[in-house]
Amino acid sequence: MSLPRDISPGTAARRSLLADLLVAGAIALLAFQVAAGIGVVGFIALLTILAIVIWIAVEAAIHRMSRGKRVPRVGRSRA
Repeated sequence: MSLPRDISPGTAARRSLLADLLVAGAIALLAFQVAAGIGVVGFIALLTILAIVIWIAVEAAIHRMSRGKRVPRVGRSRA
């Protein structure tokens, strides 16, 4: 089965528009799938970075607290 040869310019334009819309829809669906995947990976990466920053901040705070409690040694001479 083939398309009729004697079609009006309006019909040809509508068919071309329909084909373009179908291709655009397929590309949009593909873009949504890829963007959703990137979004999930980005969200997980953001949580990981946040956890690492909190970890470093806690370690720095512990280091500062333990550093302030040290009592300097006095009275010992180096011989």
